[in-house]
Amino acid sequence: MKATGIVRRIDDLGRVVIPKEIRRTLRIRE
Repeated sequence: MKATGIVRRIDDLGRVVIPKEIRRTLRIRE
């Protein structure tokens, strides 16, 4: 399931949680 190359975690509610580090990188790119 690493098609996007991003390691995603699923919390107890079944939501996709993106690590702060990746979110930070995405903000820099945009």
